[in-house]
Amino acid sequence: MSINRINKIILCSRIELKTIDKIDFYTEASNNIVKNFCDYFLPQLKYNNFNILYTFNKPEKNAKEKIVLFTRNGETHIINLSLYKYSHQLYERIIYLDKKFLEKH
Repeated sequence: MSINRINKIILCSRIELKTIDKIDFYTEASNNIVKNFCDYFLPQLKYNNFNILYTFNKPEKNAKEKIVLFTRNGETHIINLSLYKYSHQLYERIIYLDKKFLEKH
C-alpha cells in the first residue's frame, strides 16, 4: 500500500474523542511538531469534535513546551513535547490517552 493511500485513510477516518474536553497548547509558534500537527491532524479533530476547546498559549520562560489535556471528569494530563519527533506521534498519543481515560472510567 502506498504512503498516499495510507495518508488518505488516516485523514479521512472519523476520530471522536470521548473523554477529552479541552486541549491547551503551550508552545512557541516555531515548533515544527505542533505546526505540522495543526496543519494535518487538528482540522480532522476539530471537524469530528466540534465541542472540544483548543487554546494556544506561549510557554512561560524556561518552561518546557507541553500540551495539557483536560478530561470531562476533571482530570488533567500533560504531554511533554520534547519527547516527540513527529506530529503523527503526538496525534497517536492523544488518541491513545483518550482510550485509556475511557477505560479508566
